[in-house]
Amino acid sequence: MVSQNKRFLSEQEVMEDSFRLGVNIYNSGFRPTFIIGLWRGGSTIGIYVQECLQALGVPTDHIALRTSYEGATTYAGMIENHRQRIRVHGTQYLLETLNLDDNLLIVDDVYSSGLNVQAVIERLEARLKRNMPADVRVAALYFKPNNLQTGRRPDYHLYECDKWLVLPYELDGLSQVELIKHKPEAAKLIDPSR
Repeated sequence: MVSQNKRFLSEQEVMEDSFRLGVNIYNSGFRPTFIIGLWRGGSTIGIYVQECLQALGVPTDHIALRTSYEGATTYAGMIENHRQRIRVHGTQYLLETLNLDDNLLIVDDVYSSGLNVQAVIERLEARLKRNMPADVRVAALYFKPNNLQTGRRPDYHLYECDKWLVLPYELDGLSQVELIKHKPEAAKLIDPSR
């Protein structure tokens, strides 16, 4: 994928936008009692959102969950083969803790197909049954409506886009030229001869 189809995000930009997202959630009147950050990118956003809500007086329990998403190089195949079941890992704490009266917020960095969030919700519904929180909402910094494959849109998002977003921690799938241009320190660490 060529650079002009990619948008490189800085850590500062992600942090500030995550706090904005937290304020938007707060201003909506929703008071989550539990936050799930979807590993990988959603866990970072989830931490910032949780800290923001806590600073605004909204205490939450929180955890990161991992799905079978493995990074940029496997993403296209996962989306094309959406019939392949997405696995959800690390739900035991949620199964022991969540109740019907909880307000659950699921946070991700980019809401694209909706399949990862759908897999998490379906897994929790199947295991929690009557204890599944009645109010489940989804938040993401970015929403890609053209990629949506489920009926669920995020309840909260800041931006809509179609570009490939490269988050601050991502290196996989980047060319040498992109690494040198957009992540020069990482490029030096990976190849000290530069």
